Amino acid sequence: MSLLIGGACVAALAFVLAWAGPALVRSAAPVLMRVPRVAVFALLSLPMLSWAVVTALSLMAAWLLKGPDVLPMPIGDVCQRCLIAANPFGGAQIDTLIPVVLFLLLPLVVTFGFLIRGGLLARRRHRENAETARLLGHDAADVEVAGRTVKIVSGHRHLAFSLPRRYGGVVLSENLCSALEAGELTAVLEHERAHVDQGHHAIMALVEAFVRPLRFIPLFAEVAASVPLYLEIAADDRARKVAGTPALAGALLKIGPQVREGGHLGGSYALNIAGPDRVRQLVAPVRMSPGLLPTAALSSALTAFCVLFSSVIATYVGVLLTGCTLS
Repeated sequence: MSLLIGGACVAALAFVLAWAGPALVRSAAPVLMRVPRVAVFALLSLPMLSWAVVTALSLMAAWLLKGPDVLPMPIGDVCQRCLIAANPFGGAQIDTLIPVVLFLLLPLVVTFGFLIRGGLLARRRHRENAETARLLGHDAADVEVAGRTVKIVSGHRHLAFSLPRRYGGVVLSENLCSALEAGELTAVLEHERAHVDQGHHAIMALVEAFVRPLRFIPLFAEVAASVPLYLEIAADDRARKVAGTPALAGALLKIGPQVREGGHLGGSYALNIAGPDRVRQLVAPVRMSPGLLPTAALSSALTAFCVLFSSVIATYVGVLLTGCTLS
């Protein structure tokens, strides 16, 4: 019964977090900005574990509800025995007209649907990046800059972006290289190399495949909007360590705000160094203390989600490992 009470509490927590979560995420920013890579992991965990909670609740419903048999024998009989063996609530069930097997299959079907969608988006991403790489093959030249080999294009003012390594890696414009001091150029290079080396393009692919489709939920919309910013801050951290804060801030000021446009040379999937105002955070970071409590609240919610999901899954896995078969 404790699992049932815990499930009800976590379900209520997930519902509240789905709608009030954006304010909590924004309030935690002073802490998350100090550990941007951890912040990205935590932010992506929010929607993933929210789905895990939905899955756990669906599996719990299979224990508590009883509906008409729709599976052929002996599969239906084995399925029923396994459910009874796994049920931590004893034999108490509520009669419904809904086949229980739907509660078992629904999480799998929805997850499979998201995986198919992710695969299709990956194909589209590959085609566009390949087309960008083909254009760069004509328009860009491999040049050694500050000890690194990058692609340099002419005719574009103050352009700096990165693609996955196989599609070109770091790309700079000739005009930008001329406009930056040596330290600033190193900062830009390290920023873009951080995107490539730390797999930021793959993280954005995950956001596009599994988070943006559900952005009608405020929490998911906030995560989809926040992750790109924290990826930029993570790349800034590496640039600061190598070139120093003044060099990075100077480069950002010279590049200026850059609006992502459909006609951008790097295509839709390039990560650009320009973005929302980060210079102020670089030179005068906000105090961490206002973000401590919201961060603790988010951490507690993630822990509760993990505990519920692992408890339910462990019960099912335990029954499967002890002989829930067709034999």
